[in-house]
Amino acid sequence: MRLKEEDLQTFAEWGLVQVKNQIPSALALAAKDYVYTRLSKAGLWADGQWAVAKPEEDAAWVVPDGRQKKALSGISSSRLFKELLTPDVLAIARQLVGGEEVIPTPPHMQFLFTPPNAQQWRLPHSMWHIDFPRTGDVGWAGLQMFTFLQRLEPGGGGSVVVAGSHRLLNDAGILPSKTFRRRLAREEYFRALMDKNNSDRQRFLKEVVYINDAPLKVVELTGEPGDVYFADLRLLHSIAPNTANVPRMMVTQRLLGASVAEQMQDVYATVDRRRQARRERRG
Repeated sequence: MRLKEEDLQTFAEWGLVQVKNQIPSALALAAKDYVYTRLSKAGLWADGQWAVAKPEEDAAWVVPDGRQKKALSGISSSRLFKELLTPDVLAIARQLVGGEEVIPTPPHMQFLFTPPNAQQWRLPHSMWHIDFPRTGDVGWAGLQMFTFLQRLEPGGGGSVVVAGSHRLLNDAGILPSKTFRRRLAREEYFRALMDKNNSDRQRFLKEVVYINDAPLKVVELTGEPGDVYFADLRLLHSIAPNTANVPRMMVTQRLLGASVAEQMQDVYATVDRRRQARRERRG
C-alpha cells in the first residue's frame, strides 16, 4: 500500500496521520483475547467487565496494583504483538521518512494499557513530554506507530498529542524532554495547556492556534482494531484518563530512520554530559 499525496501532506503539516484498516483486524483481536485471558486469570476481568472499582478521584494515571503488573508482565514480547508490525506498516513508515529503512527501537512493541480510572474525561495538564530528545542538527529521528486492539472511543484513555508541535524549536539544538517542555511554556498556548488551574481545557481539542506559522491542535487518538496512527517522534504528547468501562489497549512501536539511528547515541551522550555538569554545579 502507498499513501495518498494528501496523507503525506497531512503528516508533513501536522506530524500525525491516521491510516484505517492497515493491520488485519484478526491479528489485533487475537492479541486482545490474549490480554483478556491473562487479566481474567488475575481476577481483573470477569463477566465481560473490569472487576476493579474506579478510584474515587479521577486521574490520567494511577499506580497499578500488583495483580495488574503481574498479569501484563512481559506481554509486549508475545508473538501476537510482534505480528502487529506488519510489512505493510513498515512500508508506510519508510514512505513517511523519505524512503529509507526504519529501525524498531526498542526491538519489541510496547503495550499501552489504562484501566477504567475516571468518571469524567478532562484533558490532562501534566505529563506532557517527548520520548526522544530534540536532536538539533541531527535532524528528526523518525516516527511512532500506534494501533488498537479493540475499539477505542473518545474518553477511553487514548493518548493525546499536540499535532503540529513537531515544527517548533527545531533550531534550538539538542533539547531533552523537560527542557523542551519548559521552552514551549514561553508561549501562552502551552502555558495554558499545562496550567492545572485552567478550566477551559476542551478548547484545545477544538481550536487551531498558529505559532511561527505552525498549526497546533490537540488530538485524542481513537479508532478501530487495525487502524494505525503514524506520529512524528517530535510531537508533544501525554496520557489521558479512561472514563470507559473497558481498558484502553493500544500497541506502539518507535521507528528510527536508519540515517539517524547511530547518531542518536551522540545525542544521548550530549544530554548526559549536560546533566552531569548541572549536578556538579549544584555540588
